[in-house]
Amino acid sequence: MNIKFDLSAFKVLIKKLFPPKESVFTLDTTGDGKADSLQIKVKNLILPFSVPKNIELGNFDLGSIDINNFDLSEYATLYLDDNPIKITKDSINIENLKNQLRIYHKGESFNLDDILEGKFSGRMIGFGDTISVLLKLDAKILENLGEGKHAFKIESDLISNFIIDFELDETNMNQKLEPLNT
Repeated sequence: MNIKFDLSAFKVLIKKLFPPKESVFTLDTTGDGKADSLQIKVKNLILPFSVPKNIELGNFDLGSIDINNFDLSEYATLYLDDNPIKITKDSINIENLKNQLRIYHKGESFNLDDILEGKFSGRMIGFGDTISVLLKLDAKILENLGEGKHAFKIESDLISNFIIDFELDETNMNQKLEPLNT
């Protein structure tokens, strides 16, 4: 049985968790003056919680993923400003992805291997804590993220459409990475 989780009732909450001018940043992580990464910050405004050891959505169990054979396109389609972002197992180099994705919480950093090994699970995310996801992206994708309003959308049979509206300007574009503040 495939159950779809409906997040539509949480649209107001999503806007609070991801304020349009305060949740998405383009970052220069190398110091060369050019943005090379996207940072998405979410502030816990709900209640303290512990990151679960196993994340399950319907028939999808994060703990049973074989990362070397995982094809995100079988579960979801990602869009940036209504342009699909193709993420298939043939289009992604898993070894590169392991270095391109990081999660920050309270000054600690977790890469994809850490997450899959359960090193992020069990962490207490307190009320007011910030979790930051850092994705190193291709320059072509970042070129499409100019000043103005944008939207990141996930379409999936597992959850209802999930949209993060955000706005970029001089305060959140091409910022320098400050790991302790992520």
